[in-house]
Amino acid sequence: MVEVQLWVRPEVMELGVLPILPPDKVSLEMLSRLLQYAHDLGERGFPQMNYDTWKHIAVKKMGLSVECSMVVFFSCLLFSKLCPGRDHELEAALASATSQKERDRVMGSVEVWTMELIVLLYLHRVTSAHPRVVARQASLHTLTTDPWPNNNTSGSSTRKQLLEEKHGVFVREALPELLSLLAGHLQVEDTEKRKSSADRRTARELLGFMKTAGVLSVDVVRSLSFIIGASVPGEKSERDLLSMAMDANNCYRSGYLSKKNAFQKGLFEQWLLQGLDWAPHGEWLCVRRGCRQPWPVVSLTPQSHHRLVASPNARNAVIHKCHETRVVLGPVMGRLRLSECRNTVIVCAARSVVVADCRGLVVHTLTPQRPLLVGSRTQGVTLAPLNIHYPKLKHHMAKAQLQSHINMWNRPLHLGIEGVLSGACEVMNPEDFQLLVIPFTQTHPIDGRPPLLPPGLPHEFAKSVEEAGKYVSSFRAEVRDADLSPDQRAVLQKAIDAKFKSWLRETGKQRELDQLEKLAVTLKYERVAKTTAI
Repeated sequence: MVEVQLWVRPEVMELGVLPILPPDKVSLEMLSRLLQYAHDLGERGFPQMNYDTWKHIAVKKMGLSVECSMVVFFSCLLFSKLCPGRDHELEAALASATSQKERDRVMGSVEVWTMELIVLLYLHRVTSAHPRVVARQASLHTLTTDPWPNNNTSGSSTRKQLLEEKHGVFVREALPELLSLLAGHLQVEDTEKRKSSADRRTARELLGFMKTAGVLSVDVVRSLSFIIGASVPGEKSERDLLSMAMDANNCYRSGYLSKKNAFQKGLFEQWLLQGLDWAPHGEWLCVRRGCRQPWPVVSLTPQSHHRLVASPNARNAVIHKCHETRVVLGPVMGRLRLSECRNTVIVCAARSVVVADCRGLVVHTLTPQRPLLVGSRTQGVTLAPLNIHYPKLKHHMAKAQLQSHINMWNRPLHLGIEGVLSGACEVMNPEDFQLLVIPFTQTHPIDGRPPLLPPGLPHEFAKSVEEAGKYVSSFRAEVRDADLSPDQRAVLQKAIDAKFKSWLRETGKQRELDQLEKLAVTLKYERVAKTTAI
């Protein structure tokens, strides 16, 4: 017997579900009809569905906007386990297209797995208004708008429940309904048929339905890999859920019927629920197995709590509730989500950028997909091109499969349940653009040479940087040629220092310098301690 460890994929629950779909548009009846319609289309709709077919269903049948249908489609591609890397190919093909007709042809040729799309839509169906929390329904058959119960309920002494735990609770409660939906066991009849008393199933039809109601096809189990990960304890690599369920050592517990090439629903459901455990790269194990980073933080508030949870195997990033700070990340292969941040600057290249319920946010990014703003509470967001460069940036971007010539940083899309929104985002003026220097301790000084320009920097922004450098050079030459006396130079230097310090205070950059100074002292003491220990 091979022990199997199963877990809920946190990246799908945390990053793949967005508050952009009205609940009535993704009702259980609608999803059941969607699956049946896909089967009726034959190869055009099942087991894979191309974008043209999905757009027709989303716009004409479900009443969604074209923008919303594209976001859902790209999200399905981004987190798919059955067609990994297809989103990278699509981005490159769209970038090389020279006309709208060619772009439409490229989009029409891309396919997603139909059942993975159904799973993603089902997750959207049971999402509360809060963008980070997956809602647990009071009844799996009745969609309510009740939010999650507050973790800080008065009179309760229990610890705060992790989001990862809520995901597990949700999957345990929703799994029977989801399996029935994917297997086609939720028979949703037409309204007219309900009214007609003459249109009823025969005894033979009912008997046949009862025989198939307890069986799951291989496609159903395969599609669950979209939200369920699998591995063997002790191994770092992830396994395929279907292959683990069909393994000869597990098939008697997972309910796999080799002669029918299908699964017994009750046994499979029991096997999956019993195997659910903590995600190997989830928040709980990262905190438990990790160590505290001695990163000095200078905060404006007397009592502030800072925590960074990271995993070396993570492909996505979530920045939540950061206020009055600047965050610089390396290239992100998947999705970067920013939620409930205030007056914060984010610098990061990512495949997908999502901003939810943020105010006063500046995002310097390089992204091959349109930056997505979600929710009506998102206001005052400024988008700008990437403004950093460090020695291994291009190498890191290559590992994340990001290309500098595919960049849609200045084409934001603001979506909400109400549809396409506007007025919450603006593009930075090139005159306000400034480069950010990363203070790596092992980087050699550049001896006054101009810094390297960030990859993918638009021409107008590069020209602005060049002109700013010319102003500095011109001022230095003017001072050099002015033939000032030592006393005059001292007065000029004092005026420049005062103006510079005032600018540091007004822009908040003085706080950043204080952080760097404190970091330098900490690193110095650490080096001394290590040398003494040796």
